[in-house]
Amino acid sequence: MSLAVTAQTLQTLHRMHRQLADLHERQAVGPRQVLARSAQLKAAEVALATIQGSVKQSKMAADQKQLQLRSSEAKIIDYETKLNASKTNREYQTLRDQIAADKMATSVLQDEILEALERIDTFKCGVSEAEAVVTKSKSLLVQVKTGVDQEEHTLHSEVARIVSAIGEVEQDLPNDSRETYQRTVKSKGADAMAAVESDSCGGCFQKLTGNTLAELTMARVVVCRNCGRLLYMPDSRLPKRVEADSISQKSGH
Repeated sequence: MSLAVTAQTLQTLHRMHRQLADLHERQAVGPRQVLARSAQLKAAEVALATIQGSVKQSKMAADQKQLQLRSSEAKIIDYETKLNASKTNREYQTLRDQIAADKMATSVLQDEILEALERIDTFKCGVSEAEAVVTKSKSLLVQVKTGVDQEEHTLHSEVARIVSAIGEVEQDLPNDSRETYQRTVKSKGADAMAAVESDSCGGCFQKLTGNTLAELTMARVVVCRNCGRLLYMPDSRLPKRVEADSISQKSGH
């Protein structure tokens, strides 16, 4: 097998493996997007539940204070009745003091109830906003899931096509180099190959020895001693004579 065929085969395989890696990455992006949207929805639901809990607690606190207020008001009425029926100055003064104290406590309760009702109104506005966020998050999650499902069908077909094409091109590799190629691809995936750039490995940029460059010019599959990638000469570095021979062989002359 000529240098041109070997180099072009590795170059083609390199390009295909990078395409395949890109497709796999796009396949992985979809589930991550769904996971992110699901997390956003969960956070929105937690926020909604929290503010709903605040509304419930505030209502319970307000109801409790209103019960205390009614009880205090009832006591005041009772004290006022007793005040009118009091027979001694001491009893009269004691009842007046108690009524004054209870009226002050009642006034404080009324203020606290008003504040509680205002907090409830504020929380209710927050509930509406939180519900809107939940609704929007659910909608976005559905949109993302739909888009991911549709794209996954396309990506799955494209992956199958590229894998099949890779298998066909692999048949052009020299038999004695195929095992090295397969082992390297299994280990490094799309990074299994690298073009020679300025007499260096295009993957790790390690300068190549003269012997390594000589092996490459003899149509051998060479492994970079530094990073383990399979090296190939780019089209621009292929000897013109060898390229011509390769074209001639392919045309049947």
